[in-house]
Amino acid sequence: MESWAEMEEQILKELNLHRMKEDAEVFSRLERYSGSEAGEAAVDYLVQELEAAGIEHERHYYELMRSLPVQASVTVKKSGEPDFTVEAIAAVYSGEANGLQGELVWDEMCAKGQLSGMEQEERFRTFKGKIILTYDTSFSFYYEAARAGALGIIAIWPKDIHHHDTMGGAWGMPGSRDRDLYPYLPYVQILGQDGLRLIELAKADMAVTAQMDVVMDNRIVRSSMPVATVPGKSESFVLLSGHYDSWYEGMTDNGAANVLMLETARALKKFQDRLNRTVVIAWWSGHSDGRYSGSTWFCDHHYAYLRKHCVAHINMDICGCEGSNAVRFDMTGMEGEAFNDEFLRPYNSRSPLPYRALDRSSDQTFWGTMTPVSIAPQFYVDDGQTPRPQKRGDILRPAAMPAAFGVGGPFFWWHTREDTLDKVGDDVLARDCEIAARLVLRYAMERPLPIDMNGFIGEMQSYFEAFAEELDPDFDVAPVLDAIALTRKSARKLSDAIQAYPEQDADGILIRTAGELVRLKYTYSSPYGHDYAVEHQPYGVFSSLLGVHRDNTPEDRYLMSQTDFIRQRNRMTGQLHEVCEAIELQLYRWQVQ
Repeated sequence: MESWAEMEEQILKELNLHRMKEDAEVFSRLERYSGSEAGEAAVDYLVQELEAAGIEHERHYYELMRSLPVQASVTVKKSGEPDFTVEAIAAVYSGEANGLQGELVWDEMCAKGQLSGMEQEERFRTFKGKIILTYDTSFSFYYEAARAGALGIIAIWPKDIHHHDTMGGAWGMPGSRDRDLYPYLPYVQILGQDGLRLIELAKADMAVTAQMDVVMDNRIVRSSMPVATVPGKSESFVLLSGHYDSWYEGMTDNGAANVLMLETARALKKFQDRLNRTVVIAWWSGHSDGRYSGSTWFCDHHYAYLRKHCVAHINMDICGCEGSNAVRFDMTGMEGEAFNDEFLRPYNSRSPLPYRALDRSSDQTFWGTMTPVSIAPQFYVDDGQTPRPQKRGDILRPAAMPAAFGVGGPFFWWHTREDTLDKVGDDVLARDCEIAARLVLRYAMERPLPIDMNGFIGEMQSYFEAFAEELDPDFDVAPVLDAIALTRKSARKLSDAIQAYPEQDADGILIRTAGELVRLKYTYSSPYGHDYAVEHQPYGVFSSLLGVHRDNTPEDRYLMSQTDFIRQRNRMTGQLHEVCEAIELQLYRWQVQ
């Protein structure tokens, strides 16, 4: 073959929908909880198929803190009226309760949007010794309610279908300092229609008592994960990953992704002698029932390998959804807007949506390893009429993207009993497999690594210019802007050198520089640890300070915010200077002036 474009065409022809459907049938018969018999049977099947295809693989065993709800209910007691029971489902890492009773209090501030520090303090002051009824399903709320002395939480899932959730604040495998991130406060979710009924009761009568009964299976289990390798000409590698554990059948979350990953591995195997970079395919457990424990364990135990050699991570989570007709990307931004538009154009009837910054979910575990590229395709329904952003606008408040999952989205069945094999569409499964294969092949083949560091730094500058305008004057980001200007000059020199001397292997320096820039955007702690499992915007500490002022924040919290800020500012400026020094050293080694 004269070009890898021709190789791509041949690989896409190898993708076999009939074989994927047979694999999906097997997965649909297995409820794949981490460490369970059915979960291990799924790994047995994947290993069997990898062996049959002659694909190198390892089966990694590890221990995790798994949490599964067993039974939950809420009984409502009101003076002079018969008791009634409301169906409920407990969250992962909920505490247990046996006849726990307390006054039911409606969290009316949950519907008020973003609250100031003073408002939050007032909100939680009333929670002590009460059972709280709320729409707030965030871990931050759960944690603060536990600290405030709440007895338990009854959260309302707006849909009338039971949906599993997780209340653990540690990302993956916890360390000894993470113990407080497991409050084990009894926490259940109830259906939307039942929630409305309880809200009315709580508003009308202060003498409403709720009784919570929660049985959990919280324990350490042993689980395994298959990791396949299709070796290329270089140790640099692309990681294709997705979790195999599920709720019930879990066929769009995440059985469809599991089978398309397997099919991609089979196709790549036939062309491995032509791959410029290695491809690693990993099926994680501990995703839903262990808060990303599997990918975290792998990251921790293969950290040096990842940090030195991983150039891209393609994460497939929730795929094959019947009725999906459009695709967008969540990605780091290092990939470039031009790539976003070009790659997605064939999969959308309208102009592709601009990329969305990655969120803190879905096994996005590898930012600390300085992986330059991370892409999580998102599949949705485009009705052809809904207005949508064409380009990134206000960088601190990007326009909302079309909903696909959860409340308001058409694919409401994730984390529910309804995520069954019939929810997987044949044509959609074939499309999603093609997308995964093409993404992997792009980053396994193109030299130099196709990234847009200059565009990324330009966007970084836009973020900090916006911070300079909107943050309180106490939070001065001018030193960061100065460091960004220097980094931009160095990055241009590096890009010019790579283009001028394409024979040089640039993967290592791009991991150390582009990967570090990505780490600064998406993390706030050590590269050897993991940030909390809490949603945050890019440049998270800086973003969290928007709207924080002395007159709306408790005095102690404002002082803490100032400490957070100065440390993050030091981190940004210090690491940006490290990036510049790494570039200058590499140019010296290449003997480039």
